Amino acid sequence: MTAVLERACESEPPVGDAVEDIFRRADRLRRRRARTVILAGLVAVVIVILLGYALTTVLLPGPKPRSAAAVAVAQPRPSAVLDPVLAVLAPPVDAKAYRVVPSEPSSGPGWRQYTVTDRDGRPRGMIEVAVFDAPAGLCLPVLADPSACAQPDRTRAGIEYARYADTADVDWQVRQVIARRVVDGRTVAVQATGARGTGDTDRGSPPLTTREVAQAATNPRLIDAFGLGEHCNAPAPSCPILKIAVRPAG
Repeated sequence: MTAVLERACESEPPVGDAVEDIFRRADRLRRRRARTVILAGLVAVVIVILLGYALTTVLLPGPKPRSAAAVAVAQPRPSAVLDPVLAVLAPPVDAKAYRVVPSEPSSGPGWRQYTVTDRDGRPRGMIEVAVFDAPAGLCLPVLADPSACAQPDRTRAGIEYARYADTADVDWQVRQVIARRVVDGRTVAVQATGARGTGDTDRGSPPLTTREVAQAATNPRLIDAFGLGEHCNAPAPSCPILKIAVRPAG
């Protein structure tokens, strides 16, 4: 038996060497496990960073581009204000080097009004605009005969209109146009009134000519500047007092 055991242990190191070998193997195993733990930790950190970046990119909105509309731009003239009614009325006023601004109260359902001054700030009157619904047509008044209806002019865009100039009263000179879009009966009245109470024909002259008022009233953009629910049909309150009233047909 002793001989058998000796042959079995021939390949084994001496007892002293075996103990040291065991410690060396254990030390290598610990170092290997430590490297594995560190490597696994680094991999986990990288995965967390990548997941966080991906979630941030997908779920959170990116930086918004700077909008040019948010930048304040100096407006050299009131006509540049984003008011679609004023955008139609202002060009001929600007051409005279006048200034046109909203007049307080400046607007309401179906109407707008603006004050005009000259370059020195002296009043040059007002421009008032009112819209109406007249699907059944209009009786466009005749100044010489209030009971009669005028034969309207008509633009290529299908807008009927009549022009009026009442400058007999030097303290309330008026140029006015009433225009109706035939397709839907949408009607607009534009009234340019000179400065009141001047007692002077020139100083109290309206800021727009009759032709300029007609060009504004028959401009399709003027009617479209009002919402479909806006109108000055009676008994709408606070609408401008027109010198030539809008009358339904019949």
